[in-house]
Amino acid sequence: MKILLVDDEERAVRGVSRWIAGEIGQWEVVTAASGADALRLLESGDFNVIVSEMRMTGMDGAELLSLVEQRHPDVFRVVLSGQADRDTVLSAVQPMHQFLSKPCDLNVLIDVIKQAETFQATIASAAVLDAIGQANGLPSVPGIVSEINEALASENWNTQSIANIIKKDPLLSARILQVANSAIFALPHPVLDVVQGVSLVGVEVIQGLAMSQAIQLRNVKDSALLSTNALFDHSFQVAVLAKTFSRRVLQGEDTCASVFSGALLHDIGKLILLDAFPDQYSRLLSVSAAEHRPLWELELDQLGATHQGVGAYLLALWGVPAAIVEIVASHHSFEVCSRRNLPCQVVYAANWLCNGGDEELIERELESADHTEQADLFAKRLLSWKSDALEHAEMASPTRNNR
Repeated sequence: MKILLVDDEERAVRGVSRWIAGEIGQWEVVTAASGADALRLLESGDFNVIVSEMRMTGMDGAELLSLVEQRHPDVFRVVLSGQADRDTVLSAVQPMHQFLSKPCDLNVLIDVIKQAETFQATIASAAVLDAIGQANGLPSVPGIVSEINEALASENWNTQSIANIIKKDPLLSARILQVANSAIFALPHPVLDVVQGVSLVGVEVIQGLAMSQAIQLRNVKDSALLSTNALFDHSFQVAVLAKTFSRRVLQGEDTCASVFSGALLHDIGKLILLDAFPDQYSRLLSVSAAEHRPLWELELDQLGATHQGVGAYLLALWGVPAAIVEIVASHHSFEVCSRRNLPCQVVYAANWLCNGGDEELIERELESADHTEQADLFAKRLLSWKSDALEHAEMASPTRNNR
């Protein structure tokens, strides 16, 4: 890993540099005393991470990271700042990946960089890494800004009503969780629920994030937009079904919240790939549907990355809680989910059912997993949950109710 530290207080930045180099000998750490110096260094070297102070003379951290996002999108962008002005820090939300507050335990900074390094190693394509780095400006659900503005214009709006609108949009939901879980708010516990995130972040920031994403819609082709809308609808359906399952088999509000959020965000990697490679990815979606081939296999073969890996990497960069990242990373792997906790299994089940609930697929997965005890148990759970879902659907059907 090659890391660029930027701060106009040279003594402070050199101290951080020496400490990181002493802890992780294989990392190369370079320092810059200004935004202009940082940009020159970025042009001349392959950096993986930039860690910048927010308040600097001349070019501030927000402006610097905006330029880094445009010119070097694959670089992991972190704000490490001691200033207490939350409004100013929030101005950097769009270009930054994570915010850490000074004084900062430098072990936390190292852990953040290590996590990015781990997920980055799973992405073989430089073009896909660039796409992930530019995902802060992905398009939002059409009309979401209007819905939010209309709700805020009403005298009866509240946090829940705004959150209900945002839950229709996986990307905006992820951005809210990103900001709420940053050190800007310095909470002692992770924020797993969009409702809590909305109450923390505030409506002005929400409107700004929604507007910045909506502007991107002008560059999205109609064909890709149709696919995007279908993905939004599917994500919400999976989240609702996963929430229903979680209430029956899981305990604790936080666990149920992480299941809903993880399910809502499970296909966020598809949106990144569709935005970056609209024609190629649309073809992959068509081939997968027509030939009944696993999409992740086509993605790995043609793009060098899977949508679950891309989505998990993005959410890890954004500092979204690990419980949600784990759900996104494993939602297509029967074998991995059989060894994971119930939240991962619930989202796998909901996604499997929303895609048709093919029992032959489970049989093939069992064979691949060598019928381990964990795999057999997971398969039984899937079939049981499918039976329950069908029974509840029948009970709720108009025909049944009219008998």
